[in-house]
Amino acid sequence: MSAVLFYVKFSMSQHHTPAWEVYFCHIEEFPAFVSTDLGVATVAPLKDKPNLIEVVVALKTTDETGFPEAEEWHMLEKIEDTLVQLLEAKLNVTFVGKTLYSGKRSFYFYGDRILLLDGYVSEVMEKYPDYMLLAQATEDPDWNIYFGFLYPDAESMQRIRNSQMLQLMEEQGDQPFVPRKITHWLYFKTASGRDATWKALQQQNFKLEERAQRTDTQKGLEYKLVVYRDDKADEESIEEISSILWQLASQQNGEYDGWEALTIPENA
Repeated sequence: MSAVLFYVKFSMSQHHTPAWEVYFCHIEEFPAFVSTDLGVATVAPLKDKPNLIEVVVALKTTDETGFPEAEEWHMLEKIEDTLVQLLEAKLNVTFVGKTLYSGKRSFYFYGDRILLLDGYVSEVMEKYPDYMLLAQATEDPDWNIYFGFLYPDAESMQRIRNSQMLQLMEEQGDQPFVPRKITHWLYFKTASGRDATWKALQQQNFKLEERAQRTDTQKGLEYKLVVYRDDKADEESIEEISSILWQLASQQNGEYDGWEALTIPENA
């Protein structure tokens, strides 16, 4: 009985809810898109999957940025579906992310059994003979590639949150090009850092909503700054504003913690 209970507990500890997000960045100075399952971070690293598997697909056609031409996207999706389903079924891998840059699409998995990897990748190439796939497996028990390469940094994570918020507002019928009050939160380790940032923000017509000190913090970011300004809530405007605030906070060893705004539906 104890062995059965242990097995159930062990299996549940590896369960996670997939949460795929995509973000833009630069890899080796090339523009890149990275798609990552953020949900797997809640259980990673999995001790029984210490090996990193990378499968690289060379693109057939690319534009000047190194991304595929429009007609190739569908084929890449088919290759991905075939590859992921095969490796998950045969090698019990966990698919954690993919990158797209410089004329190549790379897929990343973690698993244990890797001896038959090349054979399964060859099966995929037989189904798509116009494409070359290369696979390699390396030991990565701490999942350093997942956390250090695929997982978004703080600035990229803010862009992801921006997209999530804007999508939610769009679903609620928002008119993004109508200016409205947008409130922003920033936190700092020192009062001087907070005050220096506030001084800079005044030059950009931000208004003060709150400046306080809090005690319920685990990062030492106890100095709070809440500011607001009337702006549009379209993607370009939000990205520009949040980037400025993120950079100003970072210069003072602080953090930008996001924004909120009311939805303005049509005919409001």
